[in-house]
Amino acid sequence: MIYRLLKKPFFGRYQKPWRWPAQVPDAGWERVRIDSESGAKLHGLFARAHGPARGAVVCAHPMGVDAKGFFLKRGHAELLRDNGYDVLLFDFNGFGESPSGNFSYPLDVIAAGRKLQELSPGQPLGLMGASFGAAWSMCALARPDHPFQAAALECPFTTLDEYWIRYRIPYYTLKTLNVLLPRIAAELRPIVQIARLSPLQELLLIYGDRDDVTPAQMGQRFAAACSLPKEKVTLWTIPGAEHTKAFTHAPEEYRERVLALFARTLVKTAPAASA
Repeated sequence: MIYRLLKKPFFGRYQKPWRWPAQVPDAGWERVRIDSESGAKLHGLFARAHGPARGAVVCAHPMGVDAKGFFLKRGHAELLRDNGYDVLLFDFNGFGESPSGNFSYPLDVIAAGRKLQELSPGQPLGLMGASFGAAWSMCALARPDHPFQAAALECPFTTLDEYWIRYRIPYYTLKTLNVLLPRIAAELRPIVQIARLSPLQELLLIYGDRDDVTPAQMGQRFAAACSLPKEKVTLWTIPGAEHTKAFTHAPEEYRERVLALFARTLVKTAPAASA
């Protein structure tokens, strides 16, 4: 209960009943529950690839009422399924259908990855995140127990302070929480965590140059700070794209870049034919 109250200044406007997105078919989607060390039992949706699976991808949603529905409405989920990937969508604790847990949102990402390992045994895992979900995915990738081989992260924020500074009440609430919960505050700094990434084959950072929420300069800072070899990090800045609108604004190039990333890092090499 205490965490739910502490979250009100930040997320209160998004805590509304979740509904399946209008005009999006629900065929093939299975409801799942995910135990997270954040203290919540998360709600998720799982669907298998249309055809033989080449890998599996967890999708971490941006902040908003749509929660996991973001990837259904915007077409990301079907893009992945159509191209051979099992997909797991989930609501972060306190969003969508998931009850509230603590502030350790990266643990929700880790929990979703472990759940997908159960649902798609033997498949290599990718991670897709947008904004809020991308930032916590970045922090999750710094944990040695993360299960992901590659990640496509769209417009993650560098720090909570930089994100919330535009909003007076949440910003000063955050400053208080940084004092009260210093350990958690230190863990929730994506620009610090990207310098500590655990093994990852490749990282794609996506920003729009018309994004006034998480400006493209944040992507430049991430790319400079990343602990991965430079050839394993790609920063793609999209001319004219606004916040979380990469797929909408540049659908063909988005499709090409994201699918190429997962094809390079997730798709298993077919065994050689016997003589």
